[in-house]
Amino acid sequence: MKWFVALAMTLMAGCENPQLGVGASIGSGGVSVSPVASGRVGGVGVAVYP
Repeated sequence: MKWFVALAMTLMAGCENPQLGVGASIGSGGVSVSPVASGRVGGVGVAVYP
């Protein structure tokens, strides 16, 4: 999890409109929750999921 925080901080430093959120999904195994960092770099949308 520490690598995700370091990667998210690095990417968000060069992003326009940085956002940090939670991705949730529901499947046969139950509910899964994971952090998501997103933003725009050079006009291209970028999202990082661990």
